[in-house]
Amino acid sequence: MKNITIALIALITMGGCSPQSSKIISKTINHRYFNIRFSPESISKESLGKLRIEVTPIDAASINRETYEASSRDGNYEKEFALKIEQSKSELKEYSRQERAYIKGKINAIELLNKMEAEYNIPSITSYNLKERIWNGDDFGYDGTEIKYLSENNFYPDYFNPYKINQKYLSVFKVTFENNSNEIQEINLEEFRIITGEELLFPLGLEYFENYLQNEPEKLKNIYRMNMPKELLITPSQRITKYIAVPAINPKSSSLQIQLIKNTDIVNFDFTVKEELLNKSYNLTKYEIYTSGLKDSYSYDFYCAIQYQDGVSIALSSNYIFVSPEREETPVSIYIITVNRIRSNVKFSKMQNVKFSSFENNRIIVPIE
Repeated sequence: MKNITIALIALITMGGCSPQSSKIISKTINHRYFNIRFSPESISKESLGKLRIEVTPIDAASINRETYEASSRDGNYEKEFALKIEQSKSELKEYSRQERAYIKGKINAIELLNKMEAEYNIPSITSYNLKERIWNGDDFGYDGTEIKYLSENNFYPDYFNPYKINQKYLSVFKVTFENNSNEIQEINLEEFRIITGEELLFPLGLEYFENYLQNEPEKLKNIYRMNMPKELLITPSQRITKYIAVPAINPKSSSLQIQLIKNTDIVNFDFTVKEELLNKSYNLTKYEIYTSGLKDSYSYDFYCAIQYQDGVSIALSSNYIFVSPEREETPVSIYIITVNRIRSNVKFSKMQNVKFSSFENNRIIVPIE
């Protein structure tokens, strides 16, 4: 018989009455980090006939959203959970009765979220985050104090970002081509080179990604979609954006040059590079989230995710979140799944377009019907 760990006490439970008031808790998070700044932010040149090329150095993490949404359109994250569910169903007979009830509850929660998402009752990114939280337990979730959450404008999962390999981001450049001529223009990946200090780098080709991402098919699919191919044909009036990547550049070098060499023509894109040491403080206030309406609340596990109006979404690790003054005034929606560990039944509830600042004693109660 397989052994699994089962939570014997609900993560967050509450009966029909409100929790007693307590002191409002605040916290200050200090973040000291290095940032690489390029000047200018982008360079655009019309060369090689009437082909306009714009080069922009980017933070590879900034395309987390784009890669997630691309996989979402394909429905691939749904397939991922479907495979997990089918595997778990096939193994149910190997578990004890108590374990089976616990796993069935998680399966029912995932299937309910699929239904709610299909009926537009929950955004896909928030549904995904809740599924990860339910399936992975305490290994997934945030409380709002994480630097990753605080420092990124768009907090999207990096699971499908192909430019993050071995937990490290590559240096990435966004290149936009616009053909203003009446002829087909051809650009080859090998015609690009990146020079930083005395180091000469060449863009990574598909072979590199196919080797490192062979066990990550979604990342590999996004590479085929986004990365500059070996040969790119641009038809008249066509505008295309691709990405080129190299191993992380040396931030100590004060200059970076991207060259495009085609036959005897050389086009240079010259950037200055400055590494900045930044210190930032975040003043946060704690808000607690509870449910009401459950008759046997202590038999339920509670999972919660929030999504702000600007699209930032996180699944909570517990029943509270630390919020900045700016976020206190940003409309937010709260989504909750409760799972009965004994009977395996699940319930879904939500509270939409509210502001944290509007709740007394920093406590939010979401009714469960």
